[in-house]
Amino acid sequence: MRTIWVPSLERFSGSKYEKLAAAIGEAIDEGILAPGSKLPPQRRLADALGITLGTVTRAYTLAIHRGWVEARVGDGTYVRQLSHVQQGPLDLATCQQAITDQATVLGEVLYRLGRDPHRLASLLDYHAAPLDAQHSTVFDYLKHMGIDDFGGKLVFTQGAQQALYAALASCCEPGDWVLHEAWCYPGLNKAAAELKLNLAGVPLTNDGLDLACLEEAIGHHHPKAMYLTPNCQNPGCIGYSEAQRHQVLALARRHGITIIEDDVNYCTADEWQTPLWQLAADADSVVYISSLSKRFAGGIRFGFMLTPQRLLGRINQLIHAQCWMVSPLLIELGCDLIRAGGIHQHRDSWITSLQQRFLAMANDLGLEAKSRGLNGLLMLPAGYRASHLIGALASQGILGRSLSDFGGPANGVRLSLGRIPKGKEDEVFARIHATLMELFSHANAVV
Repeated sequence: MRTIWVPSLERFSGSKYEKLAAAIGEAIDEGILAPGSKLPPQRRLADALGITLGTVTRAYTLAIHRGWVEARVGDGTYVRQLSHVQQGPLDLATCQQAITDQATVLGEVLYRLGRDPHRLASLLDYHAAPLDAQHSTVFDYLKHMGIDDFGGKLVFTQGAQQALYAALASCCEPGDWVLHEAWCYPGLNKAAAELKLNLAGVPLTNDGLDLACLEEAIGHHHPKAMYLTPNCQNPGCIGYSEAQRHQVLALARRHGITIIEDDVNYCTADEWQTPLWQLAADADSVVYISSLSKRFAGGIRFGFMLTPQRLLGRINQLIHAQCWMVSPLLIELGCDLIRAGGIHQHRDSWITSLQQRFLAMANDLGLEAKSRGLNGLLMLPAGYRASHLIGALASQGILGRSLSDFGGPANGVRLSLGRIPKGKEDEVFARIHATLMELFSHANAVV
């Protein structure tokens, strides 16, 4: 008799059928059950596991609902063929989270919500403010990360970009100056242009801002706000040192500057450090912004901010004017994802392995490189421009981005590693390595 797949269910939680469904999902993720393969006949699997036929039937039905398998009438249940075959080039130009279990986690959240018509109906009305349970969920999430509210006010937004716009507009008037890191998120430029604010970049060091340049910029521009990304500076792949954080806070307080701290960019648990908001411990000098975009997926436009009481009225007025209210359904989905644990560093080991591969490749080529969070920063030798490498990579089906898009040097390239497919990392890094070798071997690449 041919051996059938018989999983161990002890490691999984829930009822017996939920455990079996989870085991099916894990076996598919790990390649034990390959696309197109047939699941064991239900009765045989029930006998092998010592459970009822009805339990196996419910597990298979749940796996079908989650999109992992499909039933073929009269022929059994099969693992679905992969339908997300990559079309077009591999996008390493856009900073995106690795796709692992997000679709499954989101599917389960939607499934639970759809089976609770009372809760669903309560989310379809206009709400002047988010529900208490939604506030509690995010406060618990922040507490889990070591962040207290200190009496600050929690505001939900449609992604972090809306939070950034509202924060700038709440503490600045047209013509005011805002300081930022010299290599900076382009979304700040768009918000500042719309609000008619002036921007000034401060050079970076390996610890964060160049503090001497920061003091000089403060004295020269008398800024109202500073926009900073201390935990994972993008694209510089820098994490501010603790000493730097305290010094920046002291300077901001001395000169009455509001810090807008963007903690959106994903970094691993080992890289993440205490935010400025927590170090300030006063709910007055810092606006803290975060979202699920880089921790879960960009399509989930769930953002939030901790803001001083003095800015709350203006921020709420801005959001009300832009979209009347943030969708209660959207907030509930984000909160359910948090409750499900679907955003808690599940992808750390995979991202860390990609960082290590990237740095090893750069070291082999003798190139200066850094990696943090989802990004890898590569500096080409003097005389080479990022556009040469980006064009050569594009011909190999890989997209990258020049640091000049962020105000950085023309010989810098940012590769966002999160979207390198599992099982394809050898191929992808080999193509990048070969492209760099080819670039350096041609004299006409030098300008």
